[in-house]
Amino acid sequence: MDRYSMEELIQLGQDERDRVQKKTFTKWVNKHLIKAQRHISDLYEDLRDGHNLISLLEVLSGDSLPREKGRMRFHKLQNVQIALDYLRHRQVKLVNIRNDDIADGNPKLTLGLIWTIILHFQISDIQVSGQSEDMTAKEKLLLWSQRMVEGYQGLRCDNFTSSWRDGRLFNAIIHRHKPMLIDMNKVYRQ
Repeated sequence: MDRYSMEELIQLGQDERDRVQKKTFTKWVNKHLIKAQRHISDLYEDLRDGHNLISLLEVLSGDSLPREKGRMRFHKLQNVQIALDYLRHRQVKLVNIRNDDIADGNPKLTLGLIWTIILHFQISDIQVSGQSEDMTAKEKLLLWSQRMVEGYQGLRCDNFTSSWRDGRLFNAIIHRHKPMLIDMNKVYRQ
């Protein structure tokens, strides 16, 4: 802690989180874009013209969306707007994400948009026994996480922040699915 101030350490942690999210979200997008014979290398750059974003939504939804063919900024903004309007039409809540944010490659808002798409098209489809009809995707995911760590001594999943800080819940979920990968005795000792 001698070399870095607290603010610098916090910034380093945030930068690492953003780097991991970018890499993870890029893989998720490519997993779906392959069905449209498309691929992205840089999440922030390759969504800017709206074409990959529209293709992603088409693959996820099965719907066909219009798109502008030109290469000017106006066409890029229009394509991103088509994608955002489609999401709003599907009742996806977009908070402070505008077409120019994505067309300009804004990292935070691009990550936020992709996370919102993941929540809507992937996590909202999760079915967990014992769920109520009106549960949000986040509540379903929390319930699923709680079920996954049942029976693991001293582990509780109450939220997506402090409950996950020491890594034990993550290890328990991996252990639940692939016990040979994680030595839970070592996890408990740490």
